[in-house]
Amino acid sequence: MPGTFTYSPAVGAKPEVGVQSLTLKFTPQDTAKYSTVTVVQKLTVNKAQPPARWDLPAAVLQGSALTAAQITTSPYALYGVQGTADAASYMTIDGKPLGTATTAAAGTAIVQATFVPRDGAHYSPAVISTTLTIKPASTTAAIDFGDTKQTIQGFGGSAAWYYSKMSEERLNVLFGTSLADSLGLNIIRLRIAPANWNASAKTADTTQWTAELENGIGAQARGAIVFASPWSPPASMKIVNTERSNPLYSGRLDPAMYADYAQYLNAYIRYAATRNVKLHAVSLQNEPDWDPKDYESCLWNADEMTAWVGGYGATAIAGTTTRLMAAESFYYSQATTDTLLADSKAAGNLSIVGGHLYGGTPNYSSAAAKLGKDVWMTEHFLDSVNKSDAKTSWQTSIDDAIAMAKEVHDGLTLSQYNAYVHWWLVNSNDSTPTGLIGTNNKPTYFGIGLKHFSYFIRPGYVRYDATALPQKGVRVSAFGTPPGAADSKAVVVLVNENAADVTLTTSIAPAGRSLTSLTPYRTTATATFAQQPAIGVSANTFSISLPAKSITTLVN
Repeated sequence: MPGTFTYSPAVGAKPEVGVQSLTLKFTPQDTAKYSTVTVVQKLTVNKAQPPARWDLPAAVLQGSALTAAQITTSPYALYGVQGTADAASYMTIDGKPLGTATTAAAGTAIVQATFVPRDGAHYSPAVISTTLTIKPASTTAAIDFGDTKQTIQGFGGSAAWYYSKMSEERLNVLFGTSLADSLGLNIIRLRIAPANWNASAKTADTTQWTAELENGIGAQARGAIVFASPWSPPASMKIVNTERSNPLYSGRLDPAMYADYAQYLNAYIRYAATRNVKLHAVSLQNEPDWDPKDYESCLWNADEMTAWVGGYGATAIAGTTTRLMAAESFYYSQATTDTLLADSKAAGNLSIVGGHLYGGTPNYSSAAAKLGKDVWMTEHFLDSVNKSDAKTSWQTSIDDAIAMAKEVHDGLTLSQYNAYVHWWLVNSNDSTPTGLIGTNNKPTYFGIGLKHFSYFIRPGYVRYDATALPQKGVRVSAFGTPPGAADSKAVVVLVNENAADVTLTTSIAPAGRSLTSLTPYRTTATATFAQQPAIGVSANTFSISLPAKSITTLVN
C-alpha cells in the first residue's frame, strides 16, 4: 500500500519519564479510496539508574568504632551525573549499621551506600558497594583460613571469531601448566555463530558452528570448561533494524520467535555434544544493552530478558547439564540483574549471572548472593598504558600486568566473582596488543598479570578472607583448597603498585593448616613469574619485601 508514515514524537526525540503516547499516522497515496489511519501506543519510560562506583578506601584499624566519616572515599556516578551519597544509607551488605561489630575481626567487610542523583526527576538512586579493609592493630595484614568466601570456577578468555584450530603448543600455553610460558587457564568462551534456522523442522545449519567448536575441543581436552555466547540470533528470528547494513547488526528478537530461539540454543548445546564439547553454560545474549553499527548484536531490555528467561529458559537447556547465563551487560548493569532475579521463574531458570566491565567497575550483587547464583565476569580488556593516539604500535609493560592484577583482585574480593574471563586469548594484532598471548605464543603482560591468579588457583579452590588493602597501593588476596580437603594448598597474591619497595608483615589464622614456608613467584619490570627462595612462616606470621611495581604469588 503506497503512502507515508508520520511519527510523533519524531525519530531522535527523548521521551520524558512516565507513561508517554507514541503516535503513528499512515497517509495513503490514494486518498480517494483509502482513509488515513492513526495508531497510538503507550510507552512507559523509567528513570535511568546511573552507573556508580566507589573507589577502595584506606584501611581502618581493628576494633575501631566505624562511622561513615571514617571511610576515606565515597560513592559517585559515572558520565557526569551529579549527586551525593546518603550518609544514613551506609551499612554492611547484610544490612547492619556501621559500628565496632564491623571492625571486630581483621580482614575485609563489604559496605554499601546509596548514591542519590541531584536530578531525581530523571535518575533513580543507585546502591553501590566497596571493600573496606580492617587492618589488625599489631600487624600490617591478616589472612583467615577459617573464613571462607566464594568458590573459584577459574580464569579464561575468549576465542570468539577464531575459526582456525589452535596449535597444540598454543593450547598448552593457554590451558596447560607444563611449559614455562603456560598460563594455566581453565575456561574458554566461544561464540555461537548465527546459524540458519528451519522454523518448520526446528533444525539449524550446524556447519556454521563447527569451526569455533574445534578450540573448545582442544581446551576441554586440557581440563578447561567451555561456555558460549550468541552475539545475535539468526536474522530470521529478529525484528531487524533497517538502518543497518546487515540484519544481524542490531534489531531485537521477535517475541513470536521466543520459543524457536530457546530450541535454537538447545540445538547448539546438543550439536556441541556430538563434537565432544560438553558445554558448562550458554548465555542468552552477549551485551544486550550495546548497539554497535558494524558487528553482530541484538538489543534486549530487562523486561524482555525476564520474560524469555522465565518462560523459555528451561527449554533452552532441557535434557542437558548445561547452565543458563544472563545478562552479560556490557557495563554489568546491576539494575538488569536485579530485575531478572526479582522474578521467581526467571531466577529459577538462571544459574550464572554474567557481565562485562566496559564503562563499569566491580560491584557486589546482593541479589545474586542471596539466591546463591554464581557471578562471572565474562569479558573485558584493558588498553595498554603505552597506547596513545600518536602511536601505531606499542608493547605491554609491567604497568599493564599490575592493572590486570588489580582488576582481578578487586573483582574477586568485592564482586566475589566465581570466574574471570578476559576478552581475546590471543592478540588479534601484535602491534596493538589486547590479548593474553601474542601470535608467537608468548604471554603479554596482560597474560602475566592474570597468570599470577590462574596458574596456582585451581577450580574448586575457595577464597579466604584477608585484609584486601593493608597499605596504600598494596593488595592482598588469599585462596586455597576448601576446608576438609586432603591436601591443604594455600595461595596468596600480593600486588604492589607503588613506585617504592614495601615490606609487608602478615599474620595467619591457619584454621588447621600447617604453613611453615611459602614460595614466591614474582613479576617485576625485569623478571617474569620468577621463582624466589622460600620464606619462612613462624608463629603463623611471615614478612616479605615487595619490590616496587611488582606482583608476587606465594604458594605452599
